[in-house]
Amino acid sequence: MNGKWSKENFEQFDRENPDIFKTFAHFALIATRHRRYYSAKAVFHRVRWETMVSGKDDSYKIDDGWISHYARKFMICYPEHDGFFQTRSRRDSYHNVSRETLGENNEAN
Repeated sequence: MNGKWSKENFEQFDRENPDIFKTFAHFALIATRHRRYYSAKAVFHRVRWETMVSGKDDSYKIDDGWISHYARKFMICYPEHDGFFQTRSRRDSYHNVSRETLGENNEAN
């Protein structure tokens, strides 16, 4: 699959910006304590807020196209929360990945 939000582009973006997943996972784990299901988009907006107000690194933009990638990565890295985010299944999708295809850099920290 090609496109801006391809699996390969996500993996590169994720490698270059590891703090985004760490922050996403942090807020998603907080949400799991209060909800059975939740919105990955809401968590993503919280990540945006934190990166904006912290002033640590506002040089990159966090595009909505990455939301489904981060939601799936979270549920793979935290299998006890599989299904926490609603995802759609597509027959020809770069989202059809397993733990092994995420690679060592994509482990939860």
